[in-house]
Amino acid sequence: MANWSINRVIALVIGIIFLILGIVGFVTPPENSTGVQATFGIFDSDTIHNILYVVTGLLGIASAFTGYERHFNQIFGIVYVLLALLGLIPQLYFPAGSYGDDKGLFLGLTHLNAGDHILHLITGLIAAAVGFFAKGTLRNPGPNARARHSL
Repeated sequence: MANWSINRVIALVIGIIFLILGIVGFVTPPENSTGVQATFGIFDSDTIHNILYVVTGLLGIASAFTGYERHFNQIFGIVYVLLALLGLIPQLYFPAGSYGDDKGLFLGLTHLNAGDHILHLITGLIAAAVGFFAKGTLRNPGPNARARHSL
């Protein structure tokens, strides 16, 4: 595993971030008026949300070690940018008022808030940009690189 591409690094980092968010979401107690967890006090989460993050994290980590990192970044990027943009449409949250002053669940499935939208947009844009435009490996010139170039 000597060749580390930028796609591989990004897939692994995204995988680790989402896996951590998903696991921490499972152990975070309900904190806000909607009765859902606020992971790190920033991201709304519930069981479905945490499962999606754990699955995303595991897919990112697995792709980094199986050669599918570029495909992961491309698909993850498109899906999460779309999720971030669709999350801004109030009509996609239902049933309204089902959790205190909650406006509803995104597509009737999970809670999302501004922190989630920002996370999804930033990670989605980074993954898509790297997945579609970056190629090649990261090179470590090693200790003898200067000696070779100075000859």
